[in-house]
Amino acid sequence: MVKRTGEVVMGVIGIILSALFSIIGIVMNMGMSNPEIMSQMEEGMASDPNLQAEGMTPGDMASVMSVAESMGSYLVILGIIASILGIIAVVSIVKNKKPVLAGVMFIIAALVIGLGTIGFGFVPGLLFLIAGIMAFVRKPKKTDPVY
Repeated sequence: MVKRTGEVVMGVIGIILSALFSIIGIVMNMGMSNPEIMSQMEEGMASDPNLQAEGMTPGDMASVMSVAESMGSYLVILGIIASILGIIAVVSIVKNKKPVLAGVMFIIAALVIGLGTIGFGFVPGLLFLIAGIMAFVRKPKKTDPVY
């Protein structure tokens, strides 16, 4: 029997970091729904000399704010999906039950959080990817029967 401690540890850390993306998304949604914070952000963007030098108009600022609003929900969804896939993978790899299923789930979770966040989820994606590869590669030792 192969010990799967490495996969489990990397999976749990990946789950925690993926869940942090959901928390960040929730905080972003809360901040974007507050009109006071939104007006402060718009004022800060309007008074930034770097943005004015590049010719940013108030319409451009409004579009940037709308993209920031939608990013919160997007991060929540990606974090939840990656966390659920990671939990399924960790549960299926414990005690070497279904390592192939766990490997597939780890790799899908790596793609969801790594590519879905356009590289911001690099660390949890990398952890999930390494755990998935380990789940596929590590095989139990075959013992010769004694006659």
